[in-house]
Amino acid sequence: MILLVGFASFNGHKNVSKRRNDIAKMQQQLHKKDSAMLAVLTKVERGEKVGISARSLPTSPMTIGYRHPRLAIMQPAPLSFLSTGQSDMYTHFKSPTVYGNNFALDYAEMVNPVQLLFGNFDLTFVLIFILPLFIIAFTYNMLSKEKELGTLRLLGAEPISLKTWLLQKMSIRYGIFTLITLLAVLFSIVITSFSALNSTADLVGLLFMIAGYNLFWFALAFLINLKINDSSKNAFTLVGIWLFIVLIFPATINQIGNSTYPTPSRLKMINEIRLIKKENEEKQNEIMSDYLRTHPELSANNTDQNFGFWHNYFASEKVMEDKTKPLLAAYEMQLEKQQELIGVFKYSSPTILLQQSLNTIAGTSENHYNDYKKQVFEFSSDWRNYLVPMLFKNEKFSLQSYENLPQFVHKNRIESSLGVHVLAIFILSGLLLLFSMNVSLKER
Repeated sequence: MILLVGFASFNGHKNVSKRRNDIAKMQQQLHKKDSAMLAVLTKVERGEKVGISARSLPTSPMTIGYRHPRLAIMQPAPLSFLSTGQSDMYTHFKSPTVYGNNFALDYAEMVNPVQLLFGNFDLTFVLIFILPLFIIAFTYNMLSKEKELGTLRLLGAEPISLKTWLLQKMSIRYGIFTLITLLAVLFSIVITSFSALNSTADLVGLLFMIAGYNLFWFALAFLINLKINDSSKNAFTLVGIWLFIVLIFPATINQIGNSTYPTPSRLKMINEIRLIKKENEEKQNEIMSDYLRTHPELSANNTDQNFGFWHNYFASEKVMEDKTKPLLAAYEMQLEKQQELIGVFKYSSPTILLQQSLNTIAGTSENHYNDYKKQVFEFSSDWRNYLVPMLFKNEKFSLQSYENLPQFVHKNRIESSLGVHVLAIFILSGLLLLFSMNVSLKER
């Protein structure tokens, strides 16, 4: 168990390190580009000559908006190594420009498809999939072995019921097994990410979730030992239940969500957006007039009404945004309904509870990446709203303008329901244990 936890933590830490290295490379590239751009701006403001064409001069706000975008970075959380979650599917940095379709957050370069199919060997994989198998291996024959060795009747003669004896034996193994697991997890955290110890609430919630998950499987083994009381049948039954709870049930819930709330075709959505673009191009003059009528302050310094490509583009982009909003809302709504459906069933499955809890602690859940996408959209609007007025007012970009550029700061706005999940998994385990106590013992 210690070796598995250590190896899984090492894999998770390696993935997080790669993520940090990728982000660091992008920051270095941005720093180099900014340094070169600021050097040119300094020369221009001093009246010195620069060997750059007028169209590429950084004094143009559109040159800044298109060629020197800011980085919108999602840094890994302190406990990100626990769970890969959605981090192998989505990008962690984005550079929204003033030009292009910012309605969809691009995926990063895809990793090995086989790895995506079976998942990463991280700590979540060990805790959810392998940990129950260890528990099954150490508990499946605790009572049936006594019967097969012929000592069950001797135990029955003792002044304690067999059910109480089995419960005490299970409790001792649960305590030792859980202690070993928690120490292994804590040791791996200290080795791979010592700073994560500062996240006290998440850390305590993680330990309680593991303890509750262990309790569920020990309670299940207690029930099967009482009800079946045959080693081979116990083993097959427990493995079958493991297969259903860990693999079949979550996959079924996911499939029900996809069938009940099917996601609209992304290809169809993109085609509809293209049609809207074509329609806007045919009504360009009309769109520009309406735009200036609703934003008279933008043309205050442009008395010649000398509008070029960029002016027409931003005028039509506003219309584009208003027309595509219902399409994007329908797409997002279906995804949210799928997540809500999973949220309804999660309290009936310890596996789903643990998976979502670990993803939340690691900051790699679907909700985290959806919120990051929303924050990128919000920053994209701030970025455009800073530069577009400069374009319409014929203002030049300067060193002072660079100092006032909007900067992206990612915030974790996802509310953690870790406390509720801990309570739910202990209630689920307690109910199973209570039901087991009322089951009659099968001695033959």
